[in-house]
Amino acid sequence: MLGDNVLERDKPAGVEGPDAADESAETAGTVETARTTDISTPSTMPTIADSKAPRSPRPVDARSLLESIVFACLAESTDDERVVSLMHMLGWPAQFICCGIAGTPPSRDIAACEASIRNHLPTHADGTPQDCLIGKHDGHLVALVRVDDGTNPDEVARIAETCFDGHEPIYLGPTRQNADGASRAIRAAINALFALKARTREVPQPMRCEDLLPERALMGDEDARDELITSIYQALKGDNPNDPTLQTVSISLGSVASLDATARTLSVHPNTVRYRLKRATEICGWDATDTRETYVFSTAITLGRLCDAGLWRDNGFQQV
Repeated sequence: MLGDNVLERDKPAGVEGPDAADESAETAGTVETARTTDISTPSTMPTIADSKAPRSPRPVDARSLLESIVFACLAESTDDERVVSLMHMLGWPAQFICCGIAGTPPSRDIAACEASIRNHLPTHADGTPQDCLIGKHDGHLVALVRVDDGTNPDEVARIAETCFDGHEPIYLGPTRQNADGASRAIRAAINALFALKARTREVPQPMRCEDLLPERALMGDEDARDELITSIYQALKGDNPNDPTLQTVSISLGSVASLDATARTLSVHPNTVRYRLKRATEICGWDATDTRETYVFSTAITLGRLCDAGLWRDNGFQQV
């Protein structure tokens, strides 16, 4: 596919591929006249440039075309050995660490924003450009950047804040590994841009992957779902069936985070509830007394219970 597209785009203007042969008889006399007529002599005969055959699009360099193909494959969850080979052609090694960033180009100038991102990235030790894949989505730019060879996530964050429009949301993703991780990083960035439309409150600037986990999970983002189930539900559940932490958080959510109401339901002292909620925060890093984060807990626990009940599969809910 790459070879065909590159050859097609690199053809001279006026050549349309196999269909051009159909017009060869009609334009043969025109071409011959153009060859034999002195360009300084006025003539009413059309030249090859004036023929009715339409011009092909402006040539696109092979590397840009290859980058767009790789980006599209990763965005569509295609990360097999064929994509790895294409990435290798672009200079990416088989094993790497990367992160994704996304935002809105200043003044909606996508080309200038893309150039700015590439220019701000440090070069490799040998002076070659840093590995970076950039794709467009609904007026936004999504960039995948290597962070294991001359660049670090903090530096990528500064680049994102410098190159994207600061008045629009900027997304900073977590680090991921290899082609599979690159695919997940790109999808997370795209899903985060979609999920912004359903946010329940303003997100930090720049926003992180976890800031929109519930919205992304409800959209069908498997990475967000797995993150909620693993880092919150399963972490609170633990290995001890007698651990009351998960139960306490669940009842607290149903009691609108009221310590007294939760304590009455559990027949314990409010200080005990307070201690258990503090322990929940220590376990998973989320605050069960914060309005937004209670929504994160609620979504995680619901998904976890559905998973435990066997009502979840990779592409959504099981039919019952």
